[in-house]
Amino acid sequence: MKNRNKHLLKHTSPFFALILIITVSCSKFPYGGGPILEKAKVETLVNDFQATDGLSVDSRGNIYASNFANFGGTVVLKTNPYTGETSVVVDGLVAPTGNVVDREGNIYVVNNIRFVSGTSGPTQADVLKVSPDGSREVLATLPGFPAGIVLDRYNNAYVSNFSFPGVHKITPAGEISIYVQDNRLFGGVGIDFDNKGNLFVGNFSTGDILKINRNLEVEVLATLPTVTEGFVIGYITYSAGSVFATAISEHVIYRVSMDGEATIFAGNGEKATNDGTLLEASFDTPNGITADRFRKRLYVSQGSEQGALRVIKLK
Repeated sequence: MKNRNKHLLKHTSPFFALILIITVSCSKFPYGGGPILEKAKVETLVNDFQATDGLSVDSRGNIYASNFANFGGTVVLKTNPYTGETSVVVDGLVAPTGNVVDREGNIYVVNNIRFVSGTSGPTQADVLKVSPDGSREVLATLPGFPAGIVLDRYNNAYVSNFSFPGVHKITPAGEISIYVQDNRLFGGVGIDFDNKGNLFVGNFSTGDILKINRNLEVEVLATLPTVTEGFVIGYITYSAGSVFATAISEHVIYRVSMDGEATIFAGNGEKATNDGTLLEASFDTPNGITADRFRKRLYVSQGSEQGALRVIKLK
C-alpha cells in the first residue's frame, strides 16, 4: 500500500496528491480524522463527585455538572479540565437537570422542578439563565418534566422533556414555542445538535436515538440494544459524526453512527469505577455526557452513590 501511494504521488498533480494524503490519513483515524481510538483512555478526573446529571463544556474547556441527586440536589458544579479543581458555580437550585453555557459565559440550567399534590411526577420547571456576575433570571417555565437543554448559534434554547412528547424552543427574549411534537419524544432527556443543524434526542425509557432534521421530520436513528427496559439512556452528545449515549443501567457508553449502527464505545459492562483503555475501563451508572470537540474529550458523570467525573481522552 505504501509503495502504491508513493507511485501515485509521483505521477499526479500537487493538488491531487494533497487530496490523496488527506484521504489516506483520515482512513487511519476513525474518529473523524482525529486520534487513533485504540490509544484512547478512560480516566477519573474527580472522585466522590457530587453531581450526577447533565454536563456541558464552555469555550475554555471547563466542565459544568448539574446535581439532580434524585430530586435532592441544589447546585451546578464547575470543574477545571486539567486539575480537577471543582467549585459551586450556581447554588440555591431545586433538582437541576440539564445545563449549557453560551459564548458569553451565561449558564442555562433546567431548575425548580415542581410537583402538584396527587401527581406522580414533576409538572413543570423553570429554565434559568445565570450571568457571569451571578445574577439570574427565569427565561421560561415549561410544562411536564423538562430535562436536557442545548443552544443553537443564535442562543435559542431547545429543551427535551421526560413527560411531554416534544421539544420546546425558547428565544433569547423568553418566547416559548413547541419546536417539534411527536409521541416518540415522550421520555426524552439527552439532546444535542450536529454540525448540519439536525437535532438528536435520546429517549431514557425506550433507548431510541431520535433524529429531527431541519424540516422537523422525526425518525428513529437507532435503538440501543440493551436488555434493561424503561431505564436505558441517561444523556447523549454529538461529536465527530457520531452520537454518544450513556447506557445508564448497562454501565457502558454507546456510539451511534449516522447510518444508525449502535456499538459499545467504552466500558466493559462491570458496575465499577476503573480506568483503562476504552473497552477495559468500567463505569458505575453513567448518566451525563458531553463532548469537548476542540480538545477531543468526552466527559461522563456517574449516578452512583459515590459519584465520579470521568474523562475519555481521544488523543
